[in-house]
Order: sequence, then C-alpha cells, then structure tokens
Amino acid sequence: LFRSAECSRGRGLPRAVMKPYGSFVEKAPLDGGAFVKRRSVNLIAVSINTFFPWVAFSLVFWVLSFSLRFEHPYIAATIVAIVSAAAALSGFAALRFRQRHGRGAHWYSYFAVAVLVSVVLGAALGTLNYRQSMLPTYNLLMDLKTYRDVNVGQAKGQQMMDAGSLTFSQGSGIDFSKALGFRNKDTYCVAPITNGQGNLPAYDFWAVGTNCCSGVSADFRCGQYNKVDARAGIRLLSDDQRPFYKLAVEQAEATYGIRAPHPLFFEWVEDPGDEIAKWRSGGYKFFVTGVMAHLGFSIASVTAAVLTFAQLD
Repeated sequence: LFRSAECSRGRGLPRAVMKPYGSFVEKAPLDGGAFVKRRSVNLIAVSINTFFPWVAFSLVFWVLSFSLRFEHPYIAATIVAIVSAAAALSGFAALRFRQRHGRGAHWYSYFAVAVLVSVVLGAALGTLNYRQSMLPTYNLLMDLKTYRDVNVGQAKGQQMMDAGSLTFSQGSGIDFSKALGFRNKDTYCVAPITNGQGNLPAYDFWAVGTNCCSGVSADFRCGQYNKVDARAGIRLLSDDQRPFYKLAVEQAEATYGIRAPHPLFFEWVEDPGDEIAKWRSGGYKFFVTGVMAHLGFSIASVTAAVLTFAQLD
C-alpha cells in the first residue's frame, strides 16, 4: 500500500530535474542505497560561450582595422555601437538572472564578461592595427598621388603637396654632406635629396628617419640609404614627427647656408610599392594572428569555466 501511494505521488514527475543554463544533475543509485550526482555538460552553453565572444571580437577587430573604417567611418562606428550595446544588454540580463536564481547564473555571467572583454579588446587591437599599418596604406593608395621621374632641381615642394610617393630622376640621391639631426628625446635625422648636378637653389625634398644618425656629424643612415639603386621616397604621414623634422631642416639651413622654403619629408626606399605592400600585408597578418589567438584563449577559458562551475554547483 505505501509503495503504491509513493508510486502514485511520483507519477508524471520528470526523472531528471533541469538546472539553470549550462548543466543538469541526475541522481544515480550506488551499491548500499547511496546516491551521487552525475553531471552532464550542456554543449549548447559551452558552444555559445566559446564562439559568440570570439565572433564579437573578430567583427569589431575587422571593422576598426580595414577599409570600411576609412571609407565609411559612420557605418563602422554604428556596427561597433550595436555590438557594444549587445554586450551591455547581456551584462544586464546576467545581473537580473543572478538576482533571481543565485548561483545558477554562472554561465550567464561568464557570457556577459566574455563578450564585454572581447569587444574592448577587439576595439583596442583594431585601432592599433589601423593606425600603424592600414591607415598609412590607405592614405598613400587612395588619397595621395604617385609621381615619377621627379627632378628635384626643377620641381618645387609647393607643387607636390599631394604627393604620397615619388620616384626621382636618374642620378638623384642623398646629399650626405648636408645631413643633420635634431635631438628631442629622439633624434630626428634629415638629409637633402639632390639630382647629382651640384648645389641647388632650393632644397625642398628631404630624406628623413628617427634615431639613425648621431646628430653631431653628417652620418645619415636612415631608410635604405645604402642601396645603390634606391632613388624613391614614401611621404612622411606622421603629424607628430613633422614639426621636429622641420626644426632639423631649419638647423641645416643655418648650418650649411641653404634654402628650404617648402620642405617635404620622405622615407628613402628602393621600391615604394613594395614597401606599401609590406605594410598592408603586416596589417592582415596582425588581424589573422589576433583572431586565432582569441579563439584559442576562448576555448581555454571555457574549459576552465566548465571545471570551475562543476565545483561551485
């Protein structure tokens, strides 16, 4: 009779009581009548917490690294704002779930923190990649012009303010005898580019570099200065460095008795196209490396979370 009543009261009840998002517990009998907890991992929860933060990181990283940001900055900003809002919403949902269910909200909290950290990290690395590699590339290829066979004895700097890269005429090179360095924590080195036909009435084209000369003698060693076939330059795009190079040119004017009314600054190279391609390739490699590293970190973090949450519940 008691057994029948117990069976009646238990009829229709689920055999395993589901736990909150992430796992469930089922009691299994052992010898002697004791019970132990047998835990099953919710693969859906594990997959979500592994790949959703990674996707958020990759999306923000990509949007802030490449041409979408350069050509359509408002669209890029909107995408990042939407992903950031989703991260904030997941944090709010995790907080509400924790208030209602207590310890059962582990995976919700993990998801919120993982997405938030991924968005911030993706924004930081994307901005770094954009400024160091991709923005100079886009400026040189899309905004500025390429000039070939430029004779520095005839051309004036004011005529080529839109130059991104220059190939100078045959016989052009660096005049090492008029090199000079201006020191302000770093040493900003400059040397005029000449056409090999003696002194010029004005020196508007300068090869430059940082910490590649002593600053006390004409020992310019910047860029590809030692390549015999080098007679080209890539325009300096750093607004932070330009004032210091201009001060170095002013010192050279006073020291050597020359004129530089409209100085333009270039990194001395053999092949501008090859150097720009290297910058672009470096940006792509940085992106791929970051995406793969984040995926590995995400897998390791979720694995650690599974083991940790199993001890807490």
